[in-house]
Amino acid sequence: MLVFAFDRDWTVDVNPHPNKAAVPLGWVRELAHETEHAVYAIGNQDLASEAAIPGVVDIVGMHPDDWDRWLGDKQADGYYERFPDRRERLELIADLHPEADDYVVVDDLDLSDVDGWDHYHAWDFVPAIERGEVDPSLPWVREPLADGGYPSSAGIVPVDASDLDDWLEDRRDAPGFEVRYADDGTERTELFRDVSIIRGTMRPAAASAVRCQPASADRDAVSIAVDDIEQVNAVKPPMDAFLPETDDPVERAAAIADLAADNPFAVDVSRVLALLDREDDAPQAEALRALEEVASARPGDCTPAVPILRSLLEGDCADPERALSVLDAIGGWDGRDIVPLAGVIETYLTAADPSVRAQATACIGKIVEEDPDEGVGMVPALAMLLKDRDATAHAAYGLSLLAKEFPEAVKPAAPVLGEVITDDTLGANPRLSATAALGRVVGEYPSTALDIVDDVVTLLNAENPKLRNNAVGFLSDVATVHSDVIEPHVDAIAGLLSSDDEYARINASAALARVAEDYPDSVAGYTDDLLSLLDDDHHLVRTNACWALGYLGDSEAVEFLREVAVDDEHDEVRNRASWAITRIEDGP
Repeated sequence: MLVFAFDRDWTVDVNPHPNKAAVPLGWVRELAHETEHAVYAIGNQDLASEAAIPGVVDIVGMHPDDWDRWLGDKQADGYYERFPDRRERLELIADLHPEADDYVVVDDLDLSDVDGWDHYHAWDFVPAIERGEVDPSLPWVREPLADGGYPSSAGIVPVDASDLDDWLEDRRDAPGFEVRYADDGTERTELFRDVSIIRGTMRPAAASAVRCQPASADRDAVSIAVDDIEQVNAVKPPMDAFLPETDDPVERAAAIADLAADNPFAVDVSRVLALLDREDDAPQAEALRALEEVASARPGDCTPAVPILRSLLEGDCADPERALSVLDAIGGWDGRDIVPLAGVIETYLTAADPSVRAQATACIGKIVEEDPDEGVGMVPALAMLLKDRDATAHAAYGLSLLAKEFPEAVKPAAPVLGEVITDDTLGANPRLSATAALGRVVGEYPSTALDIVDDVVTLLNAENPKLRNNAVGFLSDVATVHSDVIEPHVDAIAGLLSSDDEYARINASAALARVAEDYPDSVAGYTDDLLSLLDDDHHLVRTNACWALGYLGDSEAVEFLREVAVDDEHDEVRNRASWAITRIEDGP
């Protein structure tokens, strides 16, 4: 809390100095009634009533034992016998607030000699408030200005290249930078759209430098030695500070797109949308290029573009790939924003341009993440896109999400999903999504895709752990009905019982338990491995081990199972251990 003491005449704007700034009366009122600070009138007492704040009589009244000392009796003319002088008034106020953080007096008289009080003339107080020097939380604080006059959010006098690099990294979202530097003995201050350390110059033996992209796109980037830099400010100039003067909308859109490529945080999205939402579609392509750059860094700020993009995609869009790219970025931010466009985007799944098809498929994935119902009718189109190398990964991902909620709808796509799984020329991601999709279908329909089991088994040695997990999960689901198909692969599956990945151990132990029910001799060689799993950290692994040991019928496992049946912390494990003991001792 701060304590403020205000004079009135030549201080507050009810009677300002004729040639200098005065404190607005509204400031005094708001400080007194809208903040935690304490405010008093110490000069002309008319201010006490004008601002509804305590005056000198009120201050003395808060020291009742000292009334006679400071005021005495009220005279016939309305005045008191005595009245404390300015400095005494400040001492009385300070006594009322011994725990205050600071004491501020604003008076045209010089009171700087009063201990504990910071004195301001009104014409010094107003700019100090606006600079945030008195209390940065006050509503009258203005954004600081760099030397060039642009609002600044932060500044640095760099110690070295590393210091500047860390500072720049924390301000990657700054719309621009103002650099004050020495150029052949001349001090310059210049606005740049982007500033970054030149990495090769950070070696100990090199002279560190920064790459600065000038405000004007017509100028080439310049290199400035860090040692020549006096100060760097992150600034917020208007977008026009970076753009050439032109009345041509196409030129303006191209300039904004170039700016967005250099610094997407410098772009005013509303100006881009205005270029898109025109009867004249000449600037549309460049405006879409600008919007795509901005959406990649600021997708949430681009959500107002959704209705305009919908209109463009429903008509003759100049660049549907970029329009869909923007929607994909927005959907990645919040899929709900593009769900209403599902029908429009679906029409581009069969576009002639493979890049457009791929981008549309990516958007559908974002929509299905948010609302699977919207994608059920798109399964045939997504299945066809699995064969489109540009769209395979996105299509497989969309089908994996749909299979989670609607395995029956995805079931017809099983053959082509199998082709993706077995295509070792594809990267891990599309095969991962395909195994997830097909695994979810097989979980409901175990007889699906039996013809690719041998190929899926090869994925148990895949480098990608998630791909291995999906593969063994697929085999485990098949084994629920077709243990005979999985039995030849027991050895390959058993290799994952000791995996560091708990999901691999869960699926591998489940698969072996299912095979053990019908082919115990094929699994018996892994009894010791299954016994060791009774101490696994995951309760599902321990449960599966109990299942398998019960089916194997090895009497030597009983003593271990008895201990589990009594001591395991999980009900499901204890129950399955008891079942296994009964099965071993009494038979099936």
